Amino acid sequence: MQTETPPTPAPPADVHRYAPGEGPMTAGQWVRLGLLLAFFVFLYVTTGVWGLVIVGGLVALITFHELGHYLSAKRSGMAVTEFFVGFGPRIWSIKRGETEYGLKVIPAGAYVRIIGMHNLEEVDPADEGRTYRQKPFTARLFTVLAGVSMNFLLALVLIYVTLVGFGAHGGTIATKSPDTNWAVGSTSEGSGAREAGIRKGETILAIDGERISSFDDVRDVVTSRSGKSVPVEVTDGTESRTVQVEIGDRKGKGFLGVTRAAAPVERVGAIAAVPQTFHEFGAITVASTQALGRFFSPSGLSNFAGQVARSGEPAASQDSATNAGAATSQSSAQDEERLVSLFGIVQIGSQLGAAGWSTILILFISINIFLGVVNLVPLLPFDGGHAVIAVYEKIQEVRQRRQTRYFTDVAKLLPLTYAVVVLMGLIFITTTYLDIASPMKL
Repeated sequence: MQTETPPTPAPPADVHRYAPGEGPMTAGQWVRLGLLLAFFVFLYVTTGVWGLVIVGGLVALITFHELGHYLSAKRSGMAVTEFFVGFGPRIWSIKRGETEYGLKVIPAGAYVRIIGMHNLEEVDPADEGRTYRQKPFTARLFTVLAGVSMNFLLALVLIYVTLVGFGAHGGTIATKSPDTNWAVGSTSEGSGAREAGIRKGETILAIDGERISSFDDVRDVVTSRSGKSVPVEVTDGTESRTVQVEIGDRKGKGFLGVTRAAAPVERVGAIAAVPQTFHEFGAITVASTQALGRFFSPSGLSNFAGQVARSGEPAASQDSATNAGAATSQSSAQDEERLVSLFGIVQIGSQLGAAGWSTILILFISINIFLGVVNLVPLLPFDGGHAVIAVYEKIQEVRQRRQTRYFTDVAKLLPLTYAVVVLMGLIFITTTYLDIASPMKL
């Protein structure tokens, strides 16, 4: 006679269940933890405390993005099986209900896994009702856009905190209109301006007889005077003098070799900062979108290839007190826009730290908004790609007057998706190489 062993009842959702990385840590996990700690020690030794701040801030920004997906998915009744900070081998994890939370060894962000994101993913039939693909249109759209929304919301908060609590140069974060109250911040090594003895703090009044009323006028006047020796009138505020300057050549355009000194840091009132916060957000978002479009244009990609090819040459130089992300340097060694890798962001942030928290927060604001803009690209694997698929499926359901769900065949999109992934991988590799070979110095 055989007896059946009664099945063990499944534990309630709120009862602790062991995850693969839970319990006493293994020797391998201790080694991974040691490697992570060694990385942070190395980062502190090579970049100082600001390097740690930048890496921690980047991880936090991406974690907030993933937290948006996590919260919206949970709210919509989707099954979320993983929420990890970091990538690569697991260091530690714990499982609560159906979700495993933990830490991995590569501190480059975070990720959330929601089951059934597309029709190609195999899911236990018992869990099919809780997949992303089976949820209503509004729930799917809300979930995929929640990460970007979190980035934009955090950017708004950081903008307001910066304006009110720390201040910004000239009382604004976004690039300002031409400034008539400016002074020379520095001169480029080997430039005509330095050879002629133009000094920090002086203001240029005229170049070759043409009056200079704003810093932008300097570029406009010298552009057509490449290779010429011209008189330049400067003043230190008390007396004026005229010096003879040899205008240099930079990519076929005249090059004087001066930067504009940053405007004084000014705080904004708590009430006035509310509308200005949205104005600044809009200006930075537009600038980020335009920069992304210019980069992926034929000329932009060609310029980037040229930057990589010239990677052994000195990189762009700006006055360290200027706003992060604002191109204010006439002495830039290259005029074309440059994408920066995670390695480059750490380099820039560790240099900006000397200028105070205002510049660090502005850097995080720029990264936050740029991360949101990039994720809105309407291609897989970006969030914008999932949003476009959800909208397309809804349109098909309405157009065909379907009573059942319409599912996009993601297999047809795989070639394009693979191409996007390969392109992003190439950009990651080349920008990292560029930032190592020609680090940006502020």
